[in-house]
Amino acid sequence: MSEVSRRGSLFKGQRWVSETEPELGLGILFSFDARTLTLLFPGSDCSRKYSRAAAPIKRIRFQPGDRISGEDGTRITVEKVEETAGILTYFQGEKRLFEHELSSVLSVDMPFSKLLSGLSGASGKFDLRYRIRSAQGAYQKSPARGFLGGQVDLIPHQFYIAGEVSSRYFPRVLLSDETGLGKTIEAGLILHRLLVTFQISRVLIIVPDALVHQWFIELYRKFSLIFRIFDQAYLTEAAAAEPDMNPFLLDQQGICAESFISDSDHAKKALISAGWDMVVMDEAHHMAEDSPLYQFMAGLDTETRGMMLLTATPEQMGLENHFAQLKLLDPCRYHDFSAFVAELEGHKAVAQQVREKLDRGESAASLLDAFGPGRVIFRNRRRSIKGFPEREVSLIPLEGRSRLEDDPAGDPNVACLAQLCRRLKPEKILVICRSRQTVAAVLQGLEAHIRVDAARFDESMDLLARDRQAAWFADPEGARLLVCSEIGSEGRNFQFVHHLFLYDLPVNPERLEQRIGRLDRIGQKEKIVIHVPYIRNTAHEILALWYDQGIGLFKENVNGLHAVFNRFKSRVVQLMAQADKQPVGVIDSEIEQKMTRLIRDTSAFVTQMTRTLNQGRHILLELNSFKPESAHALIQMIQQTEKSHELHNLMEDLLDVYGIETDRITEVSGNSVVSFIPDRMTDENFPTLSGGGKFVTFDRATAIARDDLDFLTWDHPFVRQVMEYFITQGEGESAVARLSGTGRQGLVLETLFLLDLPDGDGSLADSFLATVPIRVVVDHHGRPLASDDLPANWESSLMSDDPGWFLALPQLVGEILPEMLEKSQNLAEKTAQIHRLEGAAEMENVLTREKDRLVTLSKINPGISAKEIEALIKEQAHLRIRILNAGLRLDGVRLIRIFE
Repeated sequence: MSEVSRRGSLFKGQRWVSETEPELGLGILFSFDARTLTLLFPGSDCSRKYSRAAAPIKRIRFQPGDRISGEDGTRITVEKVEETAGILTYFQGEKRLFEHELSSVLSVDMPFSKLLSGLSGASGKFDLRYRIRSAQGAYQKSPARGFLGGQVDLIPHQFYIAGEVSSRYFPRVLLSDETGLGKTIEAGLILHRLLVTFQISRVLIIVPDALVHQWFIELYRKFSLIFRIFDQAYLTEAAAAEPDMNPFLLDQQGICAESFISDSDHAKKALISAGWDMVVMDEAHHMAEDSPLYQFMAGLDTETRGMMLLTATPEQMGLENHFAQLKLLDPCRYHDFSAFVAELEGHKAVAQQVREKLDRGESAASLLDAFGPGRVIFRNRRRSIKGFPEREVSLIPLEGRSRLEDDPAGDPNVACLAQLCRRLKPEKILVICRSRQTVAAVLQGLEAHIRVDAARFDESMDLLARDRQAAWFADPEGARLLVCSEIGSEGRNFQFVHHLFLYDLPVNPERLEQRIGRLDRIGQKEKIVIHVPYIRNTAHEILALWYDQGIGLFKENVNGLHAVFNRFKSRVVQLMAQADKQPVGVIDSEIEQKMTRLIRDTSAFVTQMTRTLNQGRHILLELNSFKPESAHALIQMIQQTEKSHELHNLMEDLLDVYGIETDRITEVSGNSVVSFIPDRMTDENFPTLSGGGKFVTFDRATAIARDDLDFLTWDHPFVRQVMEYFITQGEGESAVARLSGTGRQGLVLETLFLLDLPDGDGSLADSFLATVPIRVVVDHHGRPLASDDLPANWESSLMSDDPGWFLALPQLVGEILPEMLEKSQNLAEKTAQIHRLEGAAEMENVLTREKDRLVTLSKINPGISAKEIEALIKEQAHLRIRILNAGLRLDGVRLIRIFE
């Protein structure tokens, strides 16, 4: 019976097994130092590096009676074990087998060893293990895997893009949906899918400085992805922990600001040399080809398989800059700007043909297939996506002067807000201000005018405090106001509110659109009313009128705001400064004339820019960016998975094993919440929810309304951690039971076998050959039980039994039970081979169809490269080897005594 141990000295050549990845087989200790150790897993052709302080590994030591085999096929039954210089030697008579000679794909029959040692656990845990393994196998094969966990609405165009991009071997795309259509969500869905399915592991996200916090929150709250923020503090911490290591190898996923890269040559070099599976850049239109940032991205590109560039306005910085973006994504395809311009001219004719076909009610699929940029660029527009609300602006001119600093109660804008609260009661209002100091002053001033429950949200609060305030505001019986600083327009959506009060206005129109975008989103049920108070003859009036009459931004989303701001920024700022110098109540005719010209010029520029952005080829991009049939098929699979209560019931039973009670709560608002009650928890090492939360939901609608709750799905890391904890702790892998009233006597051995594929190898092999347990039940003669050999539903009639009842029966332990196991393994192997062949055939069918499709399309679409087709062929060969050589492993065993 094999034993495992964590203790003892380390010597090269020792054999260890991974607790979290037992399917890797027996590992060989290859190297170690004071902090880390490295195991090679020859049977899985991979290695793992662990921290010595927390390595999830155990040393394997076989005992007399264990049957083992060597790499050359030699098989012995261990009679004696010796240890010399830290290395074990196993003997059977004159035969001997050194530890380092053991087969790397040796099936470690720990469940059977436990059984024969009299260390079996409760029979019910065996059933639970079987349920977990069955559910995990079904989940691995599900096309919805990786798409379940997003705490987001099931919006078709977003899931179409996510499904399309995440299915590619080289996911390199420009996501350029208009503002409000959810580019960040699309990128999050893609990252989540690729990470959950182990197609990528190392991810670098580069964003403008102001968006670091937004991305961190979006990924954490909506996808349960925890990214490190790469900044100077991170470098300092990394240098202290591992002074000789590249700091960016210490974490697999990180977010950094553009300035962090621009300000440090050391950071640039280290980031490039660290190597990444996926690089994401937001606001990519800000990056000019001659900029150091572009050169940095080009340096990353040489070793990066995936890349996503995000921009709402891909062409607003000029066609050459847009071409430079495409060249980053596919330098072989986009290498000649003149050829690119000529190709765009040809697209105008294609666009006209597409329009004519659509007008006649005909399919334009063949023409769209020939549209090259449609493989790289995804661009959906508001006009073609349903679900956006109307906007209505309420400009509120006020008299007097701002007194927020010295007398908040006397400030005209505060008084206006108080009056609006009375008039709109009991509706909720989102209030956005420029700074946290303004937030504090507004709340102080309101107290003198009205008694109202008002939540606060600014950067002085930690993440948990902000969550609580946001949840209070989201509660129908909670706060009526949420007063937040500019940070409130980043990463939070409040579409349950339709009144927005803008205490002040940002100078940058992109920032204003972000504020409005917190309410103006798909799923908003009401018309949005934007309340804009301004004091006459002040800089604030200049901004209010420019946004309203010049850009028209209060009434609708406008594309190209970056270009608008660059064009008119200096005129607006100068006019604001001039207005601020005027005495209170004095009207300056010169300012009025300048304001009239500014509004006229801005309106004309916006009209022309919109016309330019609506060039003919955009219809091709829109049609290629959203195909409803594919999107609805994926969403339907997600919804079918969510309708099942299997996960909810399984999690309740699992938590109960560790003394954690669950309480289902249906709140007045209809939200379905589950609370965890860990008062009687029996294992202090049991996984916990990130952030220490105790409230979760299994319901998507509730999760979207309450972003303070964890949304538990098969994708959620807590769900995976809990199940893996149960499995790796050996729970349910060995059990004994008794069954009476069967009309017969004897023994039954129930076994669970798994076909294993190593995790993290960057392939989707397990979607074709999932780890669905192979269940074999044999009697004491080794014959498989027929369906009528035992009563129907006999499993539910099993009773507990003494785990060591057979220890004093040497023939049973030494001969009968091992023979029963061997017969079970032979039967399981026959089924396993069928699974291997079926899995390989399914894989060949799917990938051959995709390869043939790409080969055909490549003849008419230059956007499909030979490199992509070649990679698919290599992946097909790789998957074939992995699937056909999957190893069979015993995962669970239950011995049942049968009585009449």
